[in-house]
Amino acid sequence: MRPKLTLMRPKLTPRIGLALGGGAARGMAHIGVIRALEREGIEIDIVTGTSMGSIVGGAWAATGDIDGLEAKASALLSSDEFKKNRLSFLRETRKQRGGLFFSVANLVRRGIFFGMSNMRPSFLSAEEFATSIERIVPEVEIESLERPFAAIALDINKAREIVLTKGNLRRAAAASSAIPGILPPVRMNGRVLIDGGWVDKIPVLPAFGLGADLVIAVDITANVEDSESYDRGLDIMVRANAIRDQALVRFCRGMADIVIRPPVKDVHWADFGAYERCIRAGDEETTAMMPQIKETLRHARLLHLVRPSVGKRLADLYLQADDRAFTVE
Repeated sequence: MRPKLTLMRPKLTPRIGLALGGGAARGMAHIGVIRALEREGIEIDIVTGTSMGSIVGGAWAATGDIDGLEAKASALLSSDEFKKNRLSFLRETRKQRGGLFFSVANLVRRGIFFGMSNMRPSFLSAEEFATSIERIVPEVEIESLERPFAAIALDINKAREIVLTKGNLRRAAAASSAIPGILPPVRMNGRVLIDGGWVDKIPVLPAFGLGADLVIAVDITANVEDSESYDRGLDIMVRANAIRDQALVRFCRGMADIVIRPPVKDVHWADFGAYERCIRAGDEETTAMMPQIKETLRHARLLHLVRPSVGKRLADLYLQADDRAFTVE
């Protein structure tokens, strides 16, 4: 029996979901996107987030205060304490292309990542990660939020996408953001959970499953550039992983009614020093798209009582086709 995901009561106007994708440092663009939507009076009914999208989306769903969220994030990312963590090793490759796996591969070549990964479960300690996330995400239960929210994680034991809709918000966001090898896995309800981006880059389908009639997706993934000559097996593996990720991103985007793509593709995923630029890019891109967004919403309201959106119908078919597509907790 497949899980029943719809949590909200029927509504005469379409419920708008906001699906915030993963991208680590580039995720600061989500703050700008939310601010622009709020400024134009666009009410978001449901929020889903993967990785950094779960941190920003969860904190906003809990407080409803986007200015306060930006202030907390800015204070953390500009602090000396944060700048001294081990992400500095990964930021060294920010001018080179290839994303997370390129950074890890570079460290493997230098023997740093390989040595540390054999001695401990993650590059950053659980304490370092907990200290950072505590300054942004409040200690509340997801069920207490006025706006339905879900964080997406991957159960590495059962190889299953987990849609976290209840329990501790901070732990759910930490689980959704636990980049394998970089950040420590999170144990919840007998599961070992890691970054949800490995199965759901932009959680559009979970947003539909939670009751959204229309979903706005925010894509902050990096581009895969044209191929060069790859002579070493490690480089080929990194390239293949990047191509696989892009295919998953395209699938997720295809389910959404509106896709916002802030121009932050060239920001290294570990370059949190670029947070102001990312926030501004999210705001400006959303503002530029506002006529298109409002037109799509207008049509959605007209069609809402006639038929569900294409994305919602596809999400229903996907869930029916695979009872194990989602596990809701």
